[in-house]
Amino acid sequence: NGRYFMSASQDKSLKLWNPLSGALVKTYLGPHNQEVTDVAIAEDNAKFLSCGGDKDFFQWDVTTAQVIRKFVGHDRKVNALAFGPKQDVALSASNDKSVRIWDMRTRSRNAIQTLRDATDSMLCVVVAGDEIVTGSADGGLRRYDVRKGQLVADQLLQPIGSISFSNDRECILVSTLDHTIRLMERETGTVLASYKGHTNQRFKVQSVLDPSDAFVVSGSEDGRACVWDLVDAGSV
Repeated sequence: NGRYFMSASQDKSLKLWNPLSGALVKTYLGPHNQEVTDVAIAEDNAKFLSCGGDKDFFQWDVTTAQVIRKFVGHDRKVNALAFGPKQDVALSASNDKSVRIWDMRTRSRNAIQTLRDATDSMLCVVVAGDEIVTGSADGGLRRYDVRKGQLVADQLLQPIGSISFSNDRECILVSTLDHTIRLMERETGTVLASYKGHTNQRFKVQSVLDPSDAFVVSGSEDGRACVWDLVDAGSV
């Protein structure tokens, strides 16, 4: 709801902040033995998931700061997490080249499905409706239609560090580790526009569209926040 945000850190902690005052609300510590790489917050804001370099990921209670469940199965670092559209499944992307899908309604220790089409680390995963989109260090942008059982892949030739949907779900914003962000048509994979001017060559840097789908916003490895006009790709 925009009243709070969470940060994940190399110091093995997660923190809940008030963005208006800048005040730290709560710190979450304990299960992670290495850096925390991502956090996914449930729609009801009551629970969240966190993952990191220690191969596992965890489900937390926001209020009590207690771990509810531990998910074990990846062989290497977990880079990204996402909830399914009904919050009944969780997805995890890992350096073991897989994305695993987990049933949140049961206590099963095993993933219900594993996507193994990448040839290098899976760096990001997002979900919209019946579609799962993954980005990999092999440059593959893979779109899985769960309902139809189909896979469509586009090769961007550079590691993909960030994926996000436009608010109308018609486009996908993709950041690659060559200082480039691409706006792609979801159905065809056509590149509609490219955005440059930030620094992104070594790490995952998130890029998103603003709520009006008018501007592209991204971080930068040199500490800047960069904004572009969606249509003319000019820096704002």
